Amino acid sequence: MAKKNIVELPFYKYLWNFYSVHKAEIKSEYDPLTKRILSHANPENPGAFLRKPQYEAFEIYVFLKEYLDNPKLFDLFNDWRHNKGKFCVKDTQLLESISTDLFAEQEEMRKIEDAKIIEPAITQLQNLRQTYSNYIFSLTMGTGKTILMALCIFYEFLLAKKRPKDLRYCHNVLVLAPDTTVLQSLKEILTFDKSKIFSPEYANTLDTILKFHFLEDDGISLSTMDGSDFNVIISTSQKIILKKKHKEDSASIQLFKESWESAMENNPNADLYQLDETELTANQRYVKITRLPQLGIYVDEAHHAFGKSLKSDMLDRSKETSLRLTIDNLAKELERSGSKVVACYNFTGTPYVDNQLMPEVVYEYGLREAIDNRYLKEVDVKDFDNVKSGTFIDKSIDEFVQQHVNQKGVFKRYEGMLPKMAIFANTIEELTNDLKPAVEKALIKHDISLDSILVNVGDDKVTKSDDLREFKLLDTTESQKQFILLVGKGKEGWNCRSLFSVALYREPKSTIFVLQATMRCLRSITEQQQHGIVFLSSENLVILQNELQSNFRMTVNDLTHKNTDTKKERRIYVRKKVPVKMMEQVSTFKVEPKQVGEYTIFDETFNFDLWRKTEGSHTLRNIDSAAIRKEIRSSVDRTFTPYSLVAEISLYLTQHESSGILFSPCEIRELLDYSTDGINKILEKVNYANEILYDFVIPKLFSQLYNVKYEAGEPKEVIKYIVKDPPKNGPDEGSAYYTMRFSDDKFVSDVSARYNAFNQMDGNKKSFDLSGYGFDSNSERQFFDRNLFNNNEIKHIWFTGMLTNGQSNFYVHYIDPESHSLRSYFPDFLVEDNAGKFYIVEIKGRNLISHPSTRAKEEYARQMATLSKMEYVFIPDDLADMILQEFVVQSKASNSEEAAKMF
Repeated sequence: MAKKNIVELPFYKYLWNFYSVHKAEIKSEYDPLTKRILSHANPENPGAFLRKPQYEAFEIYVFLKEYLDNPKLFDLFNDWRHNKGKFCVKDTQLLESISTDLFAEQEEMRKIEDAKIIEPAITQLQNLRQTYSNYIFSLTMGTGKTILMALCIFYEFLLAKKRPKDLRYCHNVLVLAPDTTVLQSLKEILTFDKSKIFSPEYANTLDTILKFHFLEDDGISLSTMDGSDFNVIISTSQKIILKKKHKEDSASIQLFKESWESAMENNPNADLYQLDETELTANQRYVKITRLPQLGIYVDEAHHAFGKSLKSDMLDRSKETSLRLTIDNLAKELERSGSKVVACYNFTGTPYVDNQLMPEVVYEYGLREAIDNRYLKEVDVKDFDNVKSGTFIDKSIDEFVQQHVNQKGVFKRYEGMLPKMAIFANTIEELTNDLKPAVEKALIKHDISLDSILVNVGDDKVTKSDDLREFKLLDTTESQKQFILLVGKGKEGWNCRSLFSVALYREPKSTIFVLQATMRCLRSITEQQQHGIVFLSSENLVILQNELQSNFRMTVNDLTHKNTDTKKERRIYVRKKVPVKMMEQVSTFKVEPKQVGEYTIFDETFNFDLWRKTEGSHTLRNIDSAAIRKEIRSSVDRTFTPYSLVAEISLYLTQHESSGILFSPCEIRELLDYSTDGINKILEKVNYANEILYDFVIPKLFSQLYNVKYEAGEPKEVIKYIVKDPPKNGPDEGSAYYTMRFSDDKFVSDVSARYNAFNQMDGNKKSFDLSGYGFDSNSERQFFDRNLFNNNEIKHIWFTGMLTNGQSNFYVHYIDPESHSLRSYFPDFLVEDNAGKFYIVEIKGRNLISHPSTRAKEEYARQMATLSKMEYVFIPDDLADMILQEFVVQSKASNSEEAAKMF
């Protein structure tokens, strides 16, 4: 239990646990578009862009919105602790099997009756309630918070475009940064290549609808159209914030104020006069924002944006900061105009402030976890006691040079970039008079050019425009600057992955600056985890220790202890390129235009009852049937006009330019006029239920415009290679290899004493097309060992399950049953027997056998295997320790009941 009467509730852990257990059930309630977005962005896909913590945070974001309807945290916790609403858990055995410790803790919390524990948590969350939902996503620096924000915003707009009347989705977004340094990093939202996360059609849609407003300078006014959609406004909080007036109105102003306010009350240009009845001066940007519907607010680096103390802002509503006051007032203004703040999403690097957990955290990914999973560099911290500043600089640069200079005395490059060191001073005078001369002396000793020094102090008398340009180019291959002398610039937003070291000798005015400066050198670079070094005075080491404890509940030892991950980085060489002869059948659908005559849309195939919405009233005596049923109208469906209906249909019926088939909106309107139904009847139906338009009307119109002919292609023999040529990592042939990570117990090498009799260099060449195999599970290795050593009927056994990131052509395309999108599936083994017959073998956990995606993979793999005269064999993990042929014979000999038990 936390100190100072602050109740800590790690509710985000239970939230994730519930989502993990019930993921299939939860996703079944998502919009089909959402399922496609989630499927396409999944980090498990080959070549996926998102990192695991980004995707998990996005999963929780969608879970809160589409399954739980943007709840306030107090209501959500209340449902959870009473096991009601969407948290009503019926299958407790399933939940317990997933996470026994967490389940036990959760059930214990639910049963607690001690008011000292539960009631303060309820009171605390209740005191935090605003008129809008407020969430905190905590992802440590370097894990991609900005990209996560962009993903969430773009997802909101795609769903808002599809469902414009659904009040869960944001139609406009305000992104707030705490200062100009972070503001610059938010430009990534504007420039980010959306095709890295979204499929091309959705990326193109976003490019056509997005309207960015980057409020970089004080003089820039906000040019949004009142009532418009899909605006992304990016600003510092100071440029939007409401500020209290510090002087009383003059006598003349007071004399005319009441009549003037009355005259301007309904004037559309009132924002130009900055009048406000609460004696808060609202700038033009603020007023323009209040005129935008369905606003989502995204606060970056929230632990700084809310002022000096996030704890004061989040835990004590009697001490509201200006930013919180601004957001609260925005919510009131929007509600007054018939709109609302959909939610406020806060993004921060830590869930703790002053060593206390923020209660509104809904997802957390910590600093140590990020280092362990190689999203950040490992780091050492070295402190110096009782040394002069010159000695401190000399020793720090000595070690930096020793770490990064090769045997020829030349600096190594990382992704083509020179390593860099940031050295901080407290004042410009200190930098000019003490720091820079000491750095120059140390560089001369190592025969390093003084041109490698770059100074950035925030004063144009010292830092010229060329210096600022060089500072922006630091993380490029062209930059020759390596020793960066700074005053400030320790805060978030300064992203330099090629920064390997930080030196901070003098004790700064702000203690948090020590932590911020330290973390500047942690951003990852290259596929291999690199190593950073932080040099501090003994006084600053004490400060760092306190700040780590306050913000991350870590010690310096926690920060610097070496990665405990047992997976080792290994070079995988291709010993033999194995060609596999397969039959491939490419079928085509040809679209041909038709002559359109008179037709009926709502013919005998249309069943209105499929879309009819009704509400029933029941009595306790007759609960199974409703005595009264009445028809209701959807509150979220879009109301089409003749013009918007034609525009919407045009999106679907003009997408065949490659075939020379293109219908203009005017031709679409003519097509509707050919219908005997008439456009008014069509509007009546689609406005009753928008699904009628997409599920019935558009397919019906398509059938009037086009004939679709299916032409089965002739099967043809193709050669697929199990593994592609690896990239070269140097000039010679021996430098071509893949880099992968496997633990010792899951990795087998082709030159080890146990396996070298079966490799491509010695023995009978039964296996090892690669220099080693890394297995995902013990069951995979059991199957491999059993059939390698004990199966004389096998000629070759190749492990293919490790080649899932674009290294192989041996995969199966399948349609994912949840997202209905095309995915790639990589089987575990390819086996050839002595008679030349091939088997495609998959080892899968028994608990996953009935999962829809597993069934889909199996179905498509069997089709491909049959066409190629192979056999697909699906083996539960508990039966993996069997001879392949024996398993095949037993499974075929079993009757259906026994087979069901086996599979």
